Amino acid sequence: MNASSGPGSPPKDPVDNVSRYAGNQLLAGIAGELLDPVLSRVKEQVFEPGEIIFEESDWGDALYLIAEGSVKISKRGRGGQQETLAHLQAGDFFGDMAMIDTGRRSAQASADQHTVLGRIDKQAWTALINAAPESVLTNFVRSITQRLRANNQRFIDEMMRNERLSLLGSTVSSVVHDMNNPITCILGACQIMQRKVRDETCQQMTGIILKSLERMESMTQEMLDFARGNTNLSLHTVPVKALLHDLEEQELFRCAAASIVVERKIDFEGELLIDGARVLRLLANLVKNAREAMPEGGLLRLQVERKDGFVVFTVADTGCGITPEMQAKVFEPFVTHGKKNGTGLGLAIAKAVVEAHRGDIRVSSEPGVGTTFEVWLPEKC
Repeated sequence: MNASSGPGSPPKDPVDNVSRYAGNQLLAGIAGELLDPVLSRVKEQVFEPGEIIFEESDWGDALYLIAEGSVKISKRGRGGQQETLAHLQAGDFFGDMAMIDTGRRSAQASADQHTVLGRIDKQAWTALINAAPESVLTNFVRSITQRLRANNQRFIDEMMRNERLSLLGSTVSSVVHDMNNPITCILGACQIMQRKVRDETCQQMTGIILKSLERMESMTQEMLDFARGNTNLSLHTVPVKALLHDLEEQELFRCAAASIVVERKIDFEGELLIDGARVLRLLANLVKNAREAMPEGGLLRLQVERKDGFVVFTVADTGCGITPEMQAKVFEPFVTHGKKNGTGLGLAIAKAVVEAHRGDIRVSSEPGVGTTFEVWLPEKC
Protein backbone atom coordinates (compact mmCIF):
# COMPACT_ATOMS: atom_id res chain seq x y z
CA MET A 1 0.00 0.00 0.00
CA ASN A 2 1.22 3.48 -0.75
CA ALA A 3 -0.23 6.91 -1.00
CA SER A 4 1.98 8.35 -3.71
CA SER A 5 1.00 9.24 -7.25
CA GLY A 6 2.57 6.13 -8.72
CA PRO A 7 5.55 3.80 -8.36
CA GLY A 8 8.84 4.95 -9.76
CA SER A 9 7.85 8.55 -10.40
CA PRO A 10 10.50 10.63 -12.18
CA PRO A 11 12.34 13.24 -10.05
CA LYS A 12 11.03 16.80 -10.09
CA ASP A 13 14.40 18.34 -10.93
CA PRO A 14 17.09 16.94 -13.24
CA VAL A 15 20.46 16.18 -11.65
CA ASP A 16 24.02 15.54 -12.75
CA ASN A 17 24.09 11.75 -12.88
CA VAL A 18 27.87 11.54 -12.70
CA SER A 19 28.05 13.51 -9.45
CA ARG A 20 25.10 11.59 -7.98
CA TYR A 21 26.19 8.05 -8.85
CA ALA A 22 29.99 8.17 -9.22
CA GLY A 23 30.41 7.10 -5.59
CA ASN A 24 28.24 4.00 -5.99
CA GLN A 25 29.94 0.72 -5.03
CA LEU A 26 29.44 -0.67 -8.52
CA LEU A 27 31.21 2.31 -10.12
CA ALA A 28 34.09 2.78 -7.67
CA GLY A 29 37.38 3.66 -9.36
CA ILE A 30 35.88 4.40 -12.79
CA ALA A 31 36.87 7.76 -14.29
CA GLY A 32 34.16 10.35 -14.81
CA GLU A 33 34.80 10.65 -18.54
CA LEU A 34 34.07 6.93 -18.91
CA LEU A 35 30.95 7.13 -16.76
CA ASP A 36 29.40 10.17 -18.42
CA PRO A 37 28.14 8.44 -21.60
CA VAL A 38 26.92 5.45 -19.59
CA LEU A 39 25.11 7.39 -16.88
CA SER A 40 23.41 9.57 -19.46
CA ARG A 41 21.38 6.41 -20.21
CA VAL A 42 20.32 6.01 -16.58
CA LYS A 43 16.60 6.55 -15.90
CA GLU A 44 16.10 8.05 -12.47
CA GLN A 45 13.06 7.02 -10.43
CA VAL A 46 11.64 8.12 -7.05
CA PHE A 47 9.88 5.73 -4.66
CA GLU A 48 8.03 6.62 -1.47
CA PRO A 49 8.01 4.51 1.76
CA GLY A 50 6.39 1.12 1.20
CA GLU A 51 6.34 1.33 -2.61
CA ILE A 52 7.29 -1.87 -4.42
CA ILE A 53 10.21 -1.51 -6.83
CA PHE A 54 9.84 -5.04 -8.15
CA GLU A 55 8.08 -8.20 -7.00
CA GLU A 56 9.51 -11.62 -6.40
CA SER A 57 9.22 -13.67 -9.64
CA ASP A 58 9.05 -10.57 -11.89
CA TRP A 59 11.29 -10.85 -14.93
CA GLY A 60 14.59 -9.11 -14.32
CA ASP A 61 15.39 -6.47 -16.90
CA ALA A 62 17.50 -3.92 -14.98
CA LEU A 63 19.69 -3.26 -11.96
CA TYR A 64 19.37 -0.21 -9.69
CA LEU A 65 21.84 2.21 -8.14
CA ILE A 66 20.69 3.76 -4.84
CA ALA A 67 21.27 7.53 -4.86
CA GLU A 68 19.17 8.40 -1.79
CA GLY A 69 17.17 6.53 0.82
CA SER A 70 17.06 2.86 1.69
CA VAL A 71 15.76 -0.31 0.02
CA LYS A 72 14.43 -3.44 1.71
CA ILE A 73 15.03 -6.80 0.04
CA SER A 74 12.56 -9.42 1.24
CA LYS A 75 11.12 -12.82 0.36
CA ARG A 76 7.77 -14.42 1.12
CA GLY A 77 8.21 -16.79 4.03
CA ARG A 78 6.58 -17.81 7.30
CA GLY A 79 2.79 -17.52 7.12
CA GLY A 80 3.00 -15.83 3.73
CA GLN A 81 4.67 -12.77 5.31
CA GLN A 82 7.58 -10.92 3.71
CA GLU A 83 10.76 -11.90 5.53
CA THR A 84 13.51 -9.28 5.36
CA LEU A 85 16.78 -10.40 3.76
CA ALA A 86 18.67 -7.10 3.70
CA HIS A 87 18.42 -3.32 4.01
CA LEU A 88 20.52 -1.54 1.38
CA GLN A 89 21.60 2.08 1.83
CA ALA A 90 22.58 4.93 -0.50
CA GLY A 91 25.68 4.05 -2.51
CA ASP A 92 24.72 0.38 -2.85
CA PHE A 93 23.13 -1.40 -5.84
CA PHE A 94 20.72 -4.32 -6.30
CA GLY A 95 18.92 -6.36 -8.96
CA ASP A 96 22.31 -7.19 -10.43
CA MET A 97 21.63 -10.91 -10.99
CA ALA A 98 19.09 -9.94 -13.64
CA MET A 99 22.02 -8.73 -15.74
CA ILE A 100 23.72 -12.13 -15.38
CA ASP A 101 21.04 -14.80 -15.78
CA THR A 102 18.13 -12.78 -17.28
CA GLY A 103 15.80 -14.85 -15.10
CA ARG A 104 13.00 -14.01 -12.67
CA ARG A 105 13.58 -11.98 -9.53
CA SER A 106 14.34 -14.16 -6.51
CA ALA A 107 13.13 -11.57 -3.98
CA GLN A 108 11.03 -8.43 -3.60
CA ALA A 109 12.50 -4.93 -3.41
CA SER A 110 10.65 -2.03 -1.76
CA ALA A 111 11.50 1.46 -0.52
CA ASP A 112 12.12 1.82 3.22
CA GLN A 113 11.87 5.60 2.97
CA HIS A 114 11.87 8.31 0.31
CA THR A 115 14.28 6.71 -2.16
CA VAL A 116 15.90 7.83 -5.41
CA LEU A 117 17.18 5.12 -7.75
CA GLY A 118 19.08 5.06 -11.02
CA ARG A 119 17.78 2.31 -13.30
CA ILE A 120 20.38 0.64 -15.53
CA ASP A 121 18.81 -1.45 -18.27
CA LYS A 122 20.63 -4.07 -20.34
CA GLN A 123 21.84 -1.58 -22.95
CA ALA A 124 23.33 0.69 -20.26
CA TRP A 125 24.87 -2.36 -18.56
CA THR A 126 26.53 -3.43 -21.81
CA ALA A 127 27.88 0.10 -22.30
CA LEU A 128 29.23 0.09 -18.73
CA ILE A 129 30.98 -3.26 -19.21
CA ASN A 130 32.53 -2.05 -22.47
CA ALA A 131 33.67 1.23 -20.87
CA ALA A 132 35.47 -0.25 -17.83
CA PRO A 133 35.26 -4.06 -17.79
CA GLU A 134 37.97 -4.69 -15.18
CA SER A 135 36.68 -2.14 -12.65
CA VAL A 136 33.02 -3.16 -13.04
CA LEU A 137 33.73 -6.88 -12.66
CA THR A 138 36.04 -6.29 -9.68
CA ASN A 139 33.41 -4.16 -7.95
CA PHE A 140 30.72 -6.68 -8.83
CA VAL A 141 32.65 -9.67 -7.42
CA ARG A 142 33.60 -7.72 -4.27
CA SER A 143 29.95 -6.85 -3.67
CA ILE A 144 28.77 -10.42 -4.24
CA THR A 145 31.41 -11.72 -1.80
CA GLN A 146 30.33 -9.23 0.88
CA ARG A 147 26.70 -10.17 0.40
CA LEU A 148 27.46 -13.88 0.64
CA ARG A 149 29.15 -13.26 3.98
CA ALA A 150 26.22 -11.13 5.13
CA ASN A 151 23.76 -13.78 3.97
CA ASN A 152 25.61 -16.46 5.93
CA GLN A 153 25.31 -14.35 9.07
CA ARG A 154 21.67 -13.58 8.28
CA PHE A 155 20.99 -17.31 7.83
CA ILE A 156 22.44 -18.01 11.27
CA ASP A 157 20.45 -15.13 12.79
CA GLU A 158 17.30 -16.36 11.04
CA MET A 159 17.75 -19.87 12.42
CA MET A 160 18.16 -18.46 15.92
CA ARG A 161 15.13 -16.18 15.48
CA ASN A 162 12.94 -19.02 14.25
CA GLU A 163 14.10 -21.14 17.16
CA ARG A 164 13.13 -18.33 19.53
CA LEU A 165 9.74 -17.93 17.83
CA SER A 166 9.13 -21.66 18.08
CA LEU A 167 10.12 -21.60 21.75
CA LEU A 168 7.90 -18.56 22.29
CA GLY A 169 4.91 -20.37 20.79
CA SER A 170 5.51 -23.47 22.92
CA THR A 171 6.00 -21.40 26.07
CA VAL A 172 2.90 -19.27 25.54
CA SER A 173 0.81 -22.39 24.79
CA SER A 174 2.05 -24.00 28.00
CA VAL A 175 1.41 -20.88 30.07
CA VAL A 176 -2.08 -20.45 28.62
CA HIS A 177 -2.88 -24.08 29.36
CA ASP A 178 -1.70 -23.73 32.98
CA MET A 179 -3.56 -20.45 33.44
CA ASN A 180 -6.91 -21.68 32.14
CA ASN A 181 -8.07 -23.14 35.47
CA PRO A 182 -7.30 -20.09 37.68
CA ILE A 183 -8.67 -17.72 35.04
CA THR A 184 -11.88 -19.75 34.84
CA CYS A 185 -12.18 -19.56 38.65
CA ILE A 186 -11.65 -15.78 38.64
CA LEU A 187 -14.14 -15.38 35.82
CA GLY A 188 -16.77 -17.48 37.61
CA ALA A 189 -16.27 -15.63 40.90
CA CYS A 190 -16.64 -12.23 39.21
CA GLN A 191 -19.83 -13.27 37.42
CA ILE A 192 -21.35 -14.54 40.71
CA MET A 193 -20.38 -11.29 42.48
CA GLN A 194 -21.96 -9.23 39.70
CA ARG A 195 -25.22 -11.14 40.07
CA LYS A 196 -25.32 -11.34 43.88
CA VAL A 197 -23.72 -8.08 45.04
CA ARG A 198 -25.47 -4.90 43.95
CA ASP A 199 -22.92 -2.51 45.46
CA GLU A 200 -21.84 0.02 42.82
CA THR A 201 -18.14 -0.18 43.72
CA CYS A 202 -18.21 -3.98 43.54
CA GLN A 203 -19.84 -3.81 40.11
CA GLN A 204 -17.14 -1.43 38.90
CA MET A 205 -14.29 -3.53 40.28
CA THR A 206 -15.60 -6.81 38.86
CA GLY A 207 -16.12 -5.06 35.53
CA ILE A 208 -12.46 -3.99 35.53
CA ILE A 209 -11.36 -7.55 36.39
CA LEU A 210 -13.45 -9.08 33.60
CA LYS A 211 -12.16 -6.54 31.09
CA SER A 212 -8.58 -7.26 32.15
CA LEU A 213 -9.13 -11.00 31.75
CA GLU A 214 -10.41 -10.42 28.22
CA ARG A 215 -7.29 -8.38 27.43
CA MET A 216 -5.03 -11.10 28.85
CA GLU A 217 -6.74 -13.73 26.70
CA SER A 218 -6.50 -11.54 23.62
CA MET A 219 -2.83 -10.72 24.24
CA THR A 220 -1.81 -14.36 24.65
CA GLN A 221 -3.73 -15.30 21.50
CA GLU A 222 -1.95 -12.49 19.66
CA MET A 223 1.44 -13.86 20.75
CA LEU A 224 0.46 -17.36 19.65
CA ASP A 225 -0.75 -16.10 16.27
CA PHE A 226 2.49 -14.21 15.70
CA ALA A 227 4.67 -17.17 16.68
CA ARG A 228 2.70 -19.32 14.21
CA GLY A 229 2.88 -16.67 11.48
CA ASN A 230 -0.88 -16.35 11.17
CA THR A 231 -2.87 -13.32 12.37
CA ASN A 232 -6.57 -14.14 12.76
CA LEU A 233 -8.74 -11.03 12.99
CA SER A 234 -12.10 -10.67 14.69
CA LEU A 235 -13.57 -7.87 12.59
CA HIS A 236 -16.39 -5.66 13.79
CA THR A 237 -17.45 -2.06 13.37
CA VAL A 238 -15.66 0.21 15.84
CA PRO A 239 -16.18 3.99 16.16
CA VAL A 240 -12.84 5.78 16.16
CA LYS A 241 -14.17 7.95 18.99
CA ALA A 242 -14.66 4.84 21.17
CA LEU A 243 -11.21 3.54 20.21
CA LEU A 244 -9.60 6.82 21.30
CA HIS A 245 -11.60 6.78 24.55
CA ASP A 246 -10.19 3.34 25.39
CA LEU A 247 -6.70 4.51 24.38
CA GLU A 248 -7.06 7.40 26.82
CA GLU A 249 -8.05 5.06 29.65
CA GLN A 250 -5.33 2.50 28.95
CA GLU A 251 -2.27 4.58 28.10
CA LEU A 252 -2.68 8.29 27.32
CA PHE A 253 -3.62 9.22 30.89
CA ARG A 254 -0.12 8.19 32.03
CA CYS A 255 1.49 11.01 30.04
CA ALA A 256 0.51 13.78 32.47
CA ALA A 257 2.43 12.13 35.32
CA ALA A 258 5.50 11.89 33.04
CA SER A 259 5.40 15.67 32.24
CA ILE A 260 4.31 14.93 28.68
CA VAL A 261 1.85 17.23 26.93
CA VAL A 262 -0.55 15.41 24.60
CA GLU A 263 -1.58 17.38 21.54
CA ARG A 264 -4.65 15.92 19.83
CA LYS A 265 -5.83 16.65 16.29
CA ILE A 266 -8.80 14.39 15.57
CA ASP A 267 -10.24 15.03 12.11
CA PHE A 268 -12.09 11.71 11.83
CA GLU A 269 -14.27 10.00 14.44
CA GLY A 270 -16.33 7.74 12.17
CA GLU A 271 -16.43 3.95 12.08
CA LEU A 272 -13.90 1.37 10.93
CA LEU A 273 -14.27 -2.35 10.29
CA ILE A 274 -11.34 -3.62 12.37
CA ASP A 275 -10.27 -5.98 15.12
CA GLY A 276 -10.75 -3.32 17.80
CA ALA A 277 -8.82 -5.10 20.57
CA ARG A 278 -5.73 -5.63 18.41
CA VAL A 279 -5.73 -2.13 16.94
CA LEU A 280 -6.18 -0.64 20.42
CA ARG A 281 -3.21 -2.64 21.67
CA LEU A 282 -0.92 -1.57 18.85
CA LEU A 283 -1.85 2.11 19.32
CA ALA A 284 -1.32 1.77 23.08
CA ASN A 285 2.09 0.22 22.36
CA LEU A 286 3.04 3.16 20.11
CA VAL A 287 1.96 5.65 22.80
CA LYS A 288 3.88 3.70 25.45
CA ASN A 289 7.01 3.68 23.28
CA ALA A 290 6.65 7.44 22.70
CA ARG A 291 6.23 8.07 26.43
CA GLU A 292 9.30 5.98 27.28
CA ALA A 293 11.33 7.86 24.64
CA MET A 294 10.72 11.10 26.63
CA PRO A 295 11.89 10.33 30.19
CA GLU A 296 12.36 14.05 30.89
CA GLY A 297 8.97 15.01 29.43
CA GLY A 298 8.07 16.43 26.05
CA LEU A 299 5.27 16.62 23.48
CA LEU A 300 3.24 13.69 22.17
CA ARG A 301 1.13 14.40 19.09
CA LEU A 302 -1.86 12.19 18.32
CA GLN A 303 -3.61 12.74 15.01
CA VAL A 304 -6.39 10.91 13.16
CA GLU A 305 -7.26 11.85 9.58
CA ARG A 306 -8.55 10.42 6.30
CA LYS A 307 -6.20 10.09 3.32
CA ASP A 308 -6.77 8.39 -0.02
CA GLY A 309 -9.30 5.85 1.28
CA PHE A 310 -7.39 5.21 4.50
CA VAL A 311 -7.73 6.39 8.08
CA VAL A 312 -4.28 7.41 9.32
CA PHE A 313 -3.37 7.33 13.02
CA THR A 314 -0.21 9.34 13.77
CA VAL A 315 1.74 9.06 17.02
CA ALA A 316 4.70 11.45 17.18
CA ASP A 317 7.08 12.27 20.02
CA THR A 318 9.93 14.68 20.73
CA GLY A 319 12.12 11.99 22.25
CA CYS A 320 15.55 10.56 21.58
CA GLY A 321 14.80 9.44 18.02
CA ILE A 322 15.97 6.35 16.12
CA THR A 323 19.06 6.00 13.92
CA PRO A 324 18.51 5.33 10.18
CA GLU A 325 20.06 1.86 10.56
CA MET A 326 17.66 0.97 13.38
CA GLN A 327 14.65 2.46 11.55
CA ALA A 328 15.12 -0.13 8.83
CA LYS A 329 14.86 -2.94 11.42
CA VAL A 330 12.33 -1.73 14.01
CA PHE A 331 9.53 -3.96 12.71
CA GLU A 332 11.62 -7.14 12.83
CA PRO A 333 11.16 -9.64 15.70
CA PHE A 334 13.49 -9.37 18.71
CA VAL A 335 14.85 -5.97 17.67
CA THR A 336 14.78 -3.45 20.53
CA HIS A 337 15.88 0.18 20.73
CA GLY A 338 16.73 1.84 24.03
CA LYS A 339 14.85 -0.69 26.20
CA LYS A 340 16.69 -2.81 28.73
CA ASN A 341 13.71 -5.10 29.31
CA GLY A 342 12.06 -4.95 25.88
CA THR A 343 11.11 -8.18 24.13
CA GLY A 344 11.47 -6.75 20.62
CA LEU A 345 8.05 -8.13 19.65
CA GLY A 346 5.74 -5.14 20.09
CA LEU A 347 6.36 -3.45 16.74
CA ALA A 348 6.74 -6.77 14.90
CA ILE A 349 3.28 -7.82 16.13
CA ALA A 350 1.91 -4.35 15.32
CA LYS A 351 3.15 -4.68 11.73
CA ALA A 352 1.58 -8.14 11.40
CA VAL A 353 -1.76 -6.82 12.71
CA VAL A 354 -1.75 -3.79 10.38
CA GLU A 355 -0.87 -5.90 7.35
CA ALA A 356 -3.63 -8.38 8.24
CA HIS A 357 -6.01 -5.39 7.97
CA ARG A 358 -4.49 -4.71 4.51
CA GLY A 359 -2.94 -1.52 5.84
CA ASP A 360 0.53 -0.17 6.39
CA ILE A 361 2.68 1.09 9.27
CA ARG A 362 5.48 3.59 8.70
CA VAL A 363 8.20 5.19 10.78
CA SER A 364 10.24 8.34 10.34
CA SER A 365 12.73 9.60 12.88
CA GLU A 366 15.67 11.90 13.50
CA PRO A 367 18.05 11.19 16.38
CA GLY A 368 17.71 13.83 19.07
CA VAL A 369 14.57 15.30 17.49
CA GLY A 370 11.86 12.64 17.73
CA THR A 371 9.99 9.80 16.06
CA THR A 372 6.72 9.57 14.12
CA PHE A 373 4.71 6.41 13.50
CA GLU A 374 1.82 6.30 11.05
CA VAL A 375 -0.75 3.52 11.01
CA TRP A 376 -2.74 3.38 7.75
CA LEU A 377 -5.98 1.39 7.99
CA PRO A 378 -8.37 1.09 5.04
CA GLU A 379 -11.80 2.64 5.53
CA LYS A 380 -13.19 -0.61 4.12
CA CYS A 381 -11.16 -3.61 5.27
